[in-house]
Amino acid sequence: MNIVTMPLEDFSDDAVAQLTYALSFLGEDAESHEVRTIDRTLVITLRAGADHEAVLEKARALLERYRGGDVAFRSTVYFEQHASLVPNDTWEELQRRRLVTAVGDGHVILRGQAAQLAELVDRKVDHLFARPFQAEREIYPATIKCETLDRCNHFTSFPEHLDFVAHLRPDVEVLKAFTDDCRVGGWKPEYNHNRMSEQRYAISPSCCYHCYEGMEGWALEGDGRCVTTTVNCHRFEGRNQTSLSRLRSFTMREVIWVGTPKYVLAARHRADDVIVGWARDWGMACTYETANDMFFTDDYAVKASFQRQQEAKRELRMVIPQEGRSISVFSSNFHSNTFGKAFSITANDRPAASACTGWGFERWVYAIYSQFGFDTANWPNGLLRDFSAYLEGPRA
Repeated sequence: MNIVTMPLEDFSDDAVAQLTYALSFLGEDAESHEVRTIDRTLVITLRAGADHEAVLEKARALLERYRGGDVAFRSTVYFEQHASLVPNDTWEELQRRRLVTAVGDGHVILRGQAAQLAELVDRKVDHLFARPFQAEREIYPATIKCETLDRCNHFTSFPEHLDFVAHLRPDVEVLKAFTDDCRVGGWKPEYNHNRMSEQRYAISPSCCYHCYEGMEGWALEGDGRCVTTTVNCHRFEGRNQTSLSRLRSFTMREVIWVGTPKYVLAARHRADDVIVGWARDWGMACTYETANDMFFTDDYAVKASFQRQQEAKRELRMVIPQEGRSISVFSSNFHSNTFGKAFSITANDRPAASACTGWGFERWVYAIYSQFGFDTANWPNGLLRDFSAYLEGPRA
C-alpha cells in the first residue's frame, strides 16, 4: 500500500476538523486517512493500483480550501460547563446491550432505554420550546423536490449530502425484466442500471426547507409564526458515518420562526437562554458557541467566516470523552431574509426573515451515555429526575 504524508503546521484545530471531514470524499483510491497530532501530519493510505498523483491533486485542493482557518473559524463561547464523566466504550456497549443495532451504513435502530431517552428529548422540546413559543405542529414528507433544494442553495453548499430518490421506470417490460432478475438470485445493484426514472426528489436533509416551500407566496399578518416538526433526515457523510455521532439517516426535531426580523431575532435570543438552561439543568459537559456549516465548496472560507462573524449559526456541543472531541446536538440558525426572498414570503410587506433550532435525537442519546454511562445512579440529578418522571408518566 502507498502512503502519502502532508504537513499541516499552519492549520488551526478547527480547520483540521473540517479538513478531516472533507477528506472522506477523496474518492475510492484513498483507502483511509488520519491526522497525526504528534507531528501535525496528514497521512493518506492509497489502495493498491491507485492513481497516486490524482489523489495528491485532490488532497492539495482540500488543503488549500481549509488553510488559514484561524480567520474563518474565530469563535465565541457563550456558555461552558464541565462535569464528572464516566469513561466507557459507548458505541460498543450500546450494541452489546442491544440498545442500538446498526442495520446499514449510517442506519441504526434504537430500542429500550436508548429509545426512551430519544423520546424524553422530544418531550423536553415540547415542554421548553414548542408550547412556550406557541409552535404549530406540521407534518412533512420524508422526501423533497430537488427544485426546492436548488432554490435553498443546498446543491451549491452541501452537494455531498444528497441521497436522491428514484423509482423503476413505469414500463411493463422494465418491471418484468427487473422482477425476473431478482427472482433468480435475489436483488443486485446492477439490476437497477438503465431501469431507473429521472431523480426529481431527494430524501430531505433538513426539516425547515419544507416549511418555507409550504408557505410560498404567503403574506404574514402580525409579527410572524412559529412551526415545529420532526423528520427522518438523510445526509450522506462518507467515511464520517460512525457510531451515533454522525449518521446517514437520523431523526431531527426543529422549531422554526418566520416573520419580521425583530420577531425572529427576539425568539432566537430567547431560545438561546432556554437551551443553556436545559444543558445546565442536565449537568452536561458542553459549550454553546458560534459555529459554521461544513460547506463543501471552494468558497467555503467566505461562507464559514460570514456565518461566524454574523453569529448566524450557534451550536450546543457536548463532549464525547472516548473520542476526544465534542459533537453538536443542537443548532440555532438565523437565515435573515434568504428564504423569504426565495419563496416570496412577506411580513409587513417586506421579505420575511427566518430562523430555526434543531435537535438530533440520536446524538443526544450518544452524548448522554458517553458522558455518564449506563448506570442511572451516575446520571446528573436533573437528567435522572426528568427520565424518572418520563418512566412514571402515562403511556400512549
